[in-house]
Amino acid sequence: MRIAVFVENRNGVGLAAEVMRAPGAEAHSFHLVTADRDGAVAGWIEEEAAARFDDLAVRNLFMVDEALSDAEFLEELGYRICAFAEQEHIDRLVFFNDQSQRGRRVAGALGRTVPLILLQDGHLDFRFKKTDAGLHDQNWYYGSSSPAAVCVWGPATAHHLMFRSADANPPVHITGALGHSDDPALLRAARSTTHRHAKDAGEPLRIVVLDQPLSDQRKLSRGAHREQLKDLCAALAEFGEVEIKPHPSTLDGHLKWLQTLPDVTILNEKALLGVDALDGYDLAVTFFSTTYLQTLRAGTPLILFSPPQLNIVFPTMNHPLLRNVGTVGELVDVVADLQRSGKFAANVHGEPVEHFITFHDDVAARVLRLVEQATVPAEPPAPPRWGSADDAHGSLSRAERALRTVRQRMDRPRSLAVLGLGFSYVTGVAIPVLTYTQALLAQSPVDVRYFDLGAYSRAEDVMADLESAEVVLVNSLAPFWRSPLANELVQALQDMGKSVVLYAHETEYVMNFEGGQHTLRHQEMLTLLPKLKVLCVSTGQADMFRQLGVSDPVVVYNTVPRDTHRARARRTPGERPRIVMVGSMQDRKGLDLFSRVAEMAYVQGLPWRFAWIGHKTWRIGSSTLLSDRVEWMGALSRDRVREELAASDVFFLSSVDDPMPLSVVEAVQQRLRTVTYHGVGSREVLEGVPGYRSFTEYTPEAALDALRRVLDEEISETEYQDVEELFDIPAFAARMTTALGLPVLGETARPSAGDNLATTEEAEEGLLDADGSGSAATRRFAAVLSRHGKYLTKDFDRHFAAGKHDDALRVGTEILRRRQPVDVIIGMAEIRARRGDIGEACRLLSAAAIAGGDRARVWTEVARVAALLGTRGRSIRQLARKEAVRIQLGNRSARLLKSE
Repeated sequence: MRIAVFVENRNGVGLAAEVMRAPGAEAHSFHLVTADRDGAVAGWIEEEAAARFDDLAVRNLFMVDEALSDAEFLEELGYRICAFAEQEHIDRLVFFNDQSQRGRRVAGALGRTVPLILLQDGHLDFRFKKTDAGLHDQNWYYGSSSPAAVCVWGPATAHHLMFRSADANPPVHITGALGHSDDPALLRAARSTTHRHAKDAGEPLRIVVLDQPLSDQRKLSRGAHREQLKDLCAALAEFGEVEIKPHPSTLDGHLKWLQTLPDVTILNEKALLGVDALDGYDLAVTFFSTTYLQTLRAGTPLILFSPPQLNIVFPTMNHPLLRNVGTVGELVDVVADLQRSGKFAANVHGEPVEHFITFHDDVAARVLRLVEQATVPAEPPAPPRWGSADDAHGSLSRAERALRTVRQRMDRPRSLAVLGLGFSYVTGVAIPVLTYTQALLAQSPVDVRYFDLGAYSRAEDVMADLESAEVVLVNSLAPFWRSPLANELVQALQDMGKSVVLYAHETEYVMNFEGGQHTLRHQEMLTLLPKLKVLCVSTGQADMFRQLGVSDPVVVYNTVPRDTHRARARRTPGERPRIVMVGSMQDRKGLDLFSRVAEMAYVQGLPWRFAWIGHKTWRIGSSTLLSDRVEWMGALSRDRVREELAASDVFFLSSVDDPMPLSVVEAVQQRLRTVTYHGVGSREVLEGVPGYRSFTEYTPEAALDALRRVLDEEISETEYQDVEELFDIPAFAARMTTALGLPVLGETARPSAGDNLATTEEAEEGLLDADGSGSAATRRFAAVLSRHGKYLTKDFDRHFAAGKHDDALRVGTEILRRRQPVDVIIGMAEIRARRGDIGEACRLLSAAAIAGGDRARVWTEVARVAALLGTRGRSIRQLARKEAVRIQLGNRSARLLKSE
């Protein structure tokens, strides 16, 4: 098969090389083709090709400096690409952008004669502060040229192409990203919950600004772009050394202007900042870019800056190395925190990285397989010239037409908010819902958002963020015990008529423990439970909730991600069988039982090895045995856990209480013999399966006997496969989607008020003012979150002294949500008074009058600010002055009496 690859930049050559290294690629011949009349781009591509290939030449369809206008060039490109495909007998053409000027022309010329395969070549899941009836950014239309196949990085892009694309509904395939999805270093970084700290507190930072050609791409005017860069660099220079790395495609005019910026170092625009180079910086700043993948690998914090004038917004990702900000003032606050504390104030809310990039270890093979299978899309049949649209469905039976009519009338929600306390791949409680939403995005028009309840101090703020959500999924019971807001919040959401669903992961042991720790909140939760739809991970858990008054709990089980490393365990145990447990070290997980079984096996002369994988917790009793016969391995990465499971013979879940442990599911996937206590949820699905044993008495003797028996048993591949399919992602996603009442692929979601695109996007990003005006000067950026409280007053003072009153009001509002320092209240009142906002200024002065502090000084400040309020402030000023004098006299009298 003769496969052409149309490249427009260096990166396209690298992607072509990845595909050509896929297994089976040697059976095909590949041809690199480009279109450049200026010579610079073709030169870069030829240089990259020479470095990557031994004898693969690049075919440029044009001569350098060929005398053609822009319009003539694009017109001629269509003719020449067709002639090239015919002369070279091209069977397939791979390209990376069908919305660039060249890519659009190639797609239009070849789309009906040669199968076109579109490969995602960068981050596409950007959002927009405002959309209207005019043209959007080209990313909005990506994939709308009707290619034979579109290979995308992850479910978020698939969601966009299938449900938001302006034109066609292309055949979308989630293959992962070439060069990224199969990188174990990136996978570890994406799932990490920790990051390196900066230098010692107070030391200057080394900062790199990754500039982009925003004005050349018409995303910002040249003046606005330069103004933002100038303000940005001036603000960052206060905190250390600032370097600017221009984008390689930056034009000479902008490069010359960058040289005029004071106190910054300009790097070579052609130099590539790889992981090693980025590792040398304490902080990186950019607008929106795929660079985040490199900064994650390097462990370097990255701020994604979306100034008010820039319409395109990088999505908010929940990762300890990523932070979104909307103004220079917000950016400065985060940088100040980093320098003062050495800790990066990352996004608290947001979606996981794996919503945007799916990890596979065979991305190139997946892409090549789709290239081989692609065919030219068939022309859609023309609708009948006469008659109604229903005539087009004349082939359907009456029963099918009736069902279709009912489905079209279904009131399906189209937005889901997931509420919890932290979302990471470290704790099992978050893994099923994270995995589910990735599958949901790929097959449903539902918009998904995550909210960490721990980031809020007031229920009103949570309610405001959840206002547009139609279904709220509370992940686990933990928020009800550990957050003072959860019970009040859930009741308020129900009163608003929202659908609130609880996905529970706890059983009786945890309920009793947490109920004793948080008695009042636990009682409030028990009152709420009968009003909620409850999703359970096992039938035993469902029975417990029925006893608590839940009328109809739904058993959905759970799932685990498809890890790249899932080697099978050996079928026959070795001479020294290895017995492993995965779970945090705490009494509930059976530390004592596991240790005593290891000791008993040693006393009996059994050649068994015992290992425990998991971090140590404080929930270990003084009498709990931690045996030296056990290898305590501590916390390991998911890849390492998979490797250790494959190197073992038996998975011994020693927990006394576990509703449906994910570690057992992973052991089943790797065909590992399994032993559990009779009371855990796994027994429900594994009882009677060869290769599984349970013990009914929670004693070392009973557990040891079960281990002996299971080591003598052969695993049943058929029945293990059946259990694995129960927990597989598609099956779990189907159960969850049905239980939540959400639409799936092929069903029509209910049009909502958000179908006005401008309203939807502005509301989602939190950009409208209270009056709906959404002016750029006062827009709230939804990703700005709570930071270190002890630094907020310093930030307020800095903004107020610099005359940056919008930023002072923003920080002051965040302070008032936590406490009421009188200096901040007075400062905010002064800003409001000078702006003519008399009503708000009076309210703030009233708050200052009842707040704590030096009362005489407070009344003096109230009198000073009241003088700015005109006639309405006269009476306030008179009262304040009298109170100040009265308190001063009282204080003086008290001192005189004390001295006597």
